[in-house]
Amino acid sequence: MKLDPIQTFLEVVRAGGFTAAARHTGTPRSTVSLQVRMLEETLGVRLLKRSTRSFALTDEGQRLYDKASGPVDVLVQALDELQIEDGALGGLIRLTIPADFPTTLLASAITSFTQAHSAARFQIMSTNAVLDLVQDNIDVAIRVGASPAQTAIERRLLDIEWAFYASTSWLGRNGRPEEVGDLAGFISPQPALRAYLEKHVLDGVFLPAGAIEVDSHAMARDLMLSGFGVALLPQGLCQDAIMNGSVESLLPQAMLRPTRLNLTFPNRADMVPRVRAFADHIYAHFQGEPSVGHRRS
Repeated sequence: MKLDPIQTFLEVVRAGGFTAAARHTGTPRSTVSLQVRMLEETLGVRLLKRSTRSFALTDEGQRLYDKASGPVDVLVQALDELQIEDGALGGLIRLTIPADFPTTLLASAITSFTQAHSAARFQIMSTNAVLDLVQDNIDVAIRVGASPAQTAIERRLLDIEWAFYASTSWLGRNGRPEEVGDLAGFISPQPALRAYLEKHVLDGVFLPAGAIEVDSHAMARDLMLSGFGVALLPQGLCQDAIMNGSVESLLPQAMLRPTRLNLTFPNRADMVPRVRAFADHIYAHFQGEPSVGHRRS
């Protein structure tokens, strides 16, 4: 059943007649009358008792009005919100980022985008899991070193530099290690990230057994800062501690390789305008702003 005849019926009741409804909607009176008659024929009931000057609702008409008025209004509003008018980019953008991702640049990019497109809304998921753009209904993903599916586009945002770190208090008790295998009190990431770091950052060198295992760079950093042991971390997480002298980087000879931070989003055939616009916006934002501890693409 089409929605228009029901909307027209509701408008006739609210306006108090066919002529008033036609004037309010900008529709010929004959069309208003025809749509109400078509609705009655479809339902097989009389909805209105008509006279030359007035009308009254039948019992069936009253029941339809009572039950349909609110839901139809909600549906019409929802449909209106989906329309793109005057270049406005409205609607929800679902974004996934790594669990420990520094959020300053991202917050700035989202703020400037919503200032230009006030109807845009965001849902942000912080996770180290590689979510599927289609199955998990993700519009834009910021990922470290993940290869996209053939149906996705990947753009390089920046390179993440890595280093081993220890607090000066820990170094005072344990001395400075000479090789990766000499690390004591190693704060180990969970197996999947550990394997990724060994392959892509350490170029095949195995990390030592962990004195503790964590699933968060932030937790590893805080343990390291408290003097627990040594952590392998993105440089951007430790710059303040390096500058104030409470932390030192270790094993410069290890020649750790950077990893790529990528922006992934659906290909052009699957992308709605707001997602494409935000993907372009966040890419330009990351390329145009300085970021301590990272190297630009």
